Amino acid sequence: MARKSRKDAIIEAAAQLFAAKGFRATTVRDIADEAGVLSGSLYAHIETKEDLYLEIVRRAAEDFAGAVGPVVDTDVAPDAKLAGMIRAHLSVIDQSRAWARVYLDDDNQLSQSTRQEARRLRREYERLWDQVLQEGMESEVFQVADEPMARLFILSALNGVIRWYRPEGRLSVDTVADRYVELVLRVLGVIDRTGASTHNVS
Repeated sequence: MARKSRKDAIIEAAAQLFAAKGFRATTVRDIADEAGVLSGSLYAHIETKEDLYLEIVRRAAEDFAGAVGPVVDTDVAPDAKLAGMIRAHLSVIDQSRAWARVYLDDDNQLSQSTRQEARRLRREYERLWDQVLQEGMESEVFQVADEPMARLFILSALNGVIRWYRPEGRLSVDTVADRYVELVLRVLGVIDRTGASTHNVS
């Protein structure tokens, strides 16, 4: 396994600290101490603390897109795609909890330009969900009148998992994903009250 670069170690330290303490409460000295570097040498790798935040959001967005994108590109029904996307999204949250928490936190202490760039990165990822939801609506697999609202509902539910899920708890992330798949597909009208479905959602 390749050794982490000094910059990667700094970014990882920042992700852990931002997730635990928040962006505002984390100091540059905190990050340097966590990464095992001198505060002064930190600036050889970064310009500002906000640059670190954006790099974390950028890499987390790439992780989410890297997991969900291949599911979107599969040649299966929209409901099966959506089920796979839900599982992939929750898997990324489970595997990269600190990074995901920073990615999902729209910190109002950040500058307007930084917040706008972070939102742009999130929006790029959200377009994958728009694509599949629109596909399902056009094929009448999803009984939804408002696609943006459906996407907001789904991602809000999935992203909320970061606040309550604990790996050491009674539910595995796979079990949580299975239950969320069922709930979401019920809301979208894919699964009826009897639990029956005319589509493959495995």
